[in-house]
Amino acid sequence: MAGRFALVRFGATEAALRDPAKRDLLAKREELEAQIDKLKYEKAALPTGEYKKQLAALLLNLAKVQAELDK
Repeated sequence: MAGRFALVRFGATEAALRDPAKRDLLAKREELEAQIDKLKYEKAALPTGEYKKQLAALLLNLAKVQAELDK
């Protein structure tokens, strides 16, 4: 858990919660973050290449969602 921290933007998050489209994006971001955490726990059971492939896909999706939230 110490390896994970949250960057909180109170104003941006508060504004996003008032916008239905942004609320959906916030939920998607939380879902992606949970999937990344789960994948980290499964790392030892996966071949390195598969782990990196899945992690890269999740991080790319997370970056896209965050970019939409930042608009």
